[in-house]
Amino acid sequence: MMKKIALVAALAATQVAFADATVDTVTNPVALSSAFKDPKAVLEMANAMTEPGFYVNAANASMEPATYVKAANASMDPAVFTNGMAYADPAVAAKWMAAGMDPNFYTAFMVKMADPAKMMRWMTASMDMKNYQPAMNAMNPALYTKWMGASMDMKNYEGFFKMADMNNVNKYAAVAADPKTYGTFGAFADPKAYGSTAAAFNPMNFFPFQAAPAAK
Repeated sequence: MMKKIALVAALAATQVAFADATVDTVTNPVALSSAFKDPKAVLEMANAMTEPGFYVNAANASMEPATYVKAANASMDPAVFTNGMAYADPAVAAKWMAAGMDPNFYTAFMVKMADPAKMMRWMTASMDMKNYQPAMNAMNPALYTKWMGASMDMKNYEGFFKMADMNNVNKYAAVAADPKTYGTFGAFADPKAYGSTAAAFNPMNFFPFQAAPAAK
């Protein structure tokens, strides 16, 4: 009996930790922009986002100024553009098409959604005082003091300063000009992809000019 209780507690702790990680992913543009490439990863994210703990953690995170500062700073990262362009890769589309035709994908989704332990967590969520923490935080004067102080902290404006930082602009330009950013389609824009074909091209073979007469 004690082993079963310990196992249930361990599973609940795992779900809470997974919900925390999912909140970090959702509030981080770099991580979020690459979160939907793999159907299996999306399946796990959907599982975590249907946990009561996810919404409690999301509510707590929404009250913290650091959440918005972190999101603003990460949104200026060239990796957001790189991750976004990866969705144009046919390999990603093929992976999702395969998942859409795989009965195991739908079975795995239904099994996770119909998990009795998940339903029990929802039924007992209203009796867990930890789930009322966001409401308690909203009545805490320290929270509003933190927000007032955040507006006067210049470190919180770093994300906006990056927009005018030429180093960051150059990073974006380098990423945009790199054929690797565009995956499979990047090969069409890469001169190296044409190899010896381009090197062997000689305009003189198409437009023969009469040779100049030899000097006497």
